Amino acid sequence: MPTTLEIAGVAKSYAGPPLFANLSFTVAGGLTAIAGKNGSGKTTLVKILAGLLRPSAGSVRVLADGQALAGDAKRLAVGWAGPDLAFYEDFTAEENLHFFARAAGRPADPADVRRRLTEVGLAGASLGRHVGAFSTGMRQRLRLIFAALFDPPILLLDEPTLGLDLEGHAAAARLVAAHRQRGAVLVASNDERDFPSPDRRIELSGVS
Repeated sequence: MPTTLEIAGVAKSYAGPPLFANLSFTVAGGLTAIAGKNGSGKTTLVKILAGLLRPSAGSVRVLADGQALAGDAKRLAVGWAGPDLAFYEDFTAEENLHFFARAAGRPADPADVRRRLTEVGLAGASLGRHVGAFSTGMRQRLRLIFAALFDPPILLLDEPTLGLDLEGHAAAARLVAAHRQRGAVLVASNDERDFPSPDRRIELSGVS
């Protein structure tokens, strides 16, 4: 059975009316578009699905073989990248990825890390540069690698092409296309090009 993301009755509010309420859906594979106007709660929803924010109501579960995952197993089953994902500025891209692998208790294969960097265009001279010297687009490419570093069955991408040039857009599209064939990808974006031919669509209307 595929790893499944199960959302039941999820709501989130801060002050005033909720951003969204009674969201219920199940994702087991393919590409899911999370769409909506600015301020509708797309980033908030993705962070709730990633376990970075608590919902005001409802539940989010990650199921494998029908059993709810918890702890490290749950964290490793979900990969996340968003605009506020930061890295150690005095480390290179490789050093950052090796650090995060060790922090997750996973081995970091230098050849695999370099392959992933090459796939998003962060090879050559970029390998020796500290992340503090990276452009906005280079940081975004590194975020995409971070999200997919352990090949999680569920991938959550918030504005995955933010700040990317045409080559970067193509790299992001390749990552999404490959992952949707073997797991679930949920993409939140204002750009319809970020979720071509989605298998399902979640439309957030925001606070009225």
